[in-house]
Amino acid sequence: MRLKPPDWRAASQRLRTLGAMCGLALGLVCAAPAGMGGAAEPVLRPELLAAPPAACAVEPMQRLLGPDVHVAAAAAIPATAALPSHCLVTGAIQHDGPIGFALGLPDHWNRKYLFLGIGGFSGKTWPLDEGLARGYATASTDTGHVDSPSDARFALNNPAAVRNHFEVAVELAAVDLKSAAAAYYGAIPRHAYWDGCSGGGRQGLIEAQRFPDAFDGVIAAAPAWNYAKLLMMLAENANMVVNSPAKWIPPEMFPAIDREVLRQCDGIDGVVDGIIMDPRACRPDLRRLRCAPGHASPTCLTAAQMSALDEIRRPPFARPGSGYHGYFLSGAETVDSGWSFRFFGPRPPTVRRGAPFDGALNGRLGTEFVRYIVHNDPNYDWRRFSIARDGPAVERALASLTDASQTDMSPFFRRGGKLLIWHGWSDGAIPPEMSIDLYQRILRDSHGGWLPATAEQSVRLFMVPGMHHCDGGSGLTRFDTLTALENWVERSAAPESIVGTQVAAGRPMRSRPICAYPKVARFRGGERPDDAESFECR
Repeated sequence: MRLKPPDWRAASQRLRTLGAMCGLALGLVCAAPAGMGGAAEPVLRPELLAAPPAACAVEPMQRLLGPDVHVAAAAAIPATAALPSHCLVTGAIQHDGPIGFALGLPDHWNRKYLFLGIGGFSGKTWPLDEGLARGYATASTDTGHVDSPSDARFALNNPAAVRNHFEVAVELAAVDLKSAAAAYYGAIPRHAYWDGCSGGGRQGLIEAQRFPDAFDGVIAAAPAWNYAKLLMMLAENANMVVNSPAKWIPPEMFPAIDREVLRQCDGIDGVVDGIIMDPRACRPDLRRLRCAPGHASPTCLTAAQMSALDEIRRPPFARPGSGYHGYFLSGAETVDSGWSFRFFGPRPPTVRRGAPFDGALNGRLGTEFVRYIVHNDPNYDWRRFSIARDGPAVERALASLTDASQTDMSPFFRRGGKLLIWHGWSDGAIPPEMSIDLYQRILRDSHGGWLPATAEQSVRLFMVPGMHHCDGGSGLTRFDTLTALENWVERSAAPESIVGTQVAAGRPMRSRPICAYPKVARFRGGERPDDAESFECR
């Protein structure tokens, strides 16, 4: 093990809070402290909202952002059918290397700020469309390097880049760009929100846990909060396929697996619709798909392939309380980025010394983590890696930086912060039960001297049927969590359910309520089984 436990607190001393802007020469007007956190409430100047005072050009934006930030471009973007007219600013914040960013400032501002997280090992900014379309001042960061989100070579012999990626880059960008938006419009944003999935969900949790006054509300979708354990688990699954080639399952086999899973489990919620509302209610038996002795084909499973599916669903290292979890077969493993894409890939993987893993995406992420972040050695033979032997040492060295495991979130909740977690039941990247584990830990740990019910009013979890990792799948893949979070923060309307829509060929097919955990949508009966109103959460 070459990496020592990092001192992320020392690395973050440069970070600033938005409250420090009051009194600076930014054209801001601040009222007396208000709200649970005592934050200064901005007195907004309506004349600035439709006519931003700062010019959308490199030189004036450079003055707003200051000497530690390099503005590469600033351009006025005309309105399109999808997006309003806005000023798009790109550049880099300097902190032990350039931290790239993108900032979108709509001409007609909704007086709010939205930061968008990004997953994998980042290396690029997230598209700003989601926020700009709603009138948000919207920002994102590449977390300090430019590369593919599945490539961890940025970490080689570069502990500063590792520190930037896992924490410092996100906080610096979030604070600096919120300051820039306030200066541009002449008013502090009335609300600040975070929205991110996977690694972006982990980043949002880091913000709420370590910097509780940065955002009023956080959407953490399929968050990779138990990051070190997750990446080690992905490496272990890759080892299973590489070390036992007979366990590889071809893509053509998964439609038959889906059909069998749906045959056994689809109707448990009261209606047959291709959506399994809670996969825990049915553990499908795949023995009907077993090949005859001595026979193998893309339409049946060999004993070795059956074993591979069992190891993914019930891995030997996923003991209760271990923080490791298995995955669920939910009838949505074929579509988009399903199990073939995540676990097995289009062909059996091979291993070449020093070359990236050439198999499925999960294996690529896990092996990159082991080689570059754990061992800092591109030639490390990751096939030697073992959770049982190596896992504890990895956690001691890295978890304090990589993991969002500070589950006493009392400081964030006490100042009125709201946390909305969602996770797809058909996620083949991050085990769905990892978010349930996180939610239960937050409720258990976030007391802070007040009643547990207070925490229950500050965090919600939504498990989404038929949803893959962050998007895609054959279930309820279209829903609006940002509006739910806005209503919760701004109107104290805690979401008990969110309407989700099943889409096929770009057209809505049916709707269902996605219920706040632990409730599940159940069919009431009647003549409208495709309508969310025919279901109730119980």
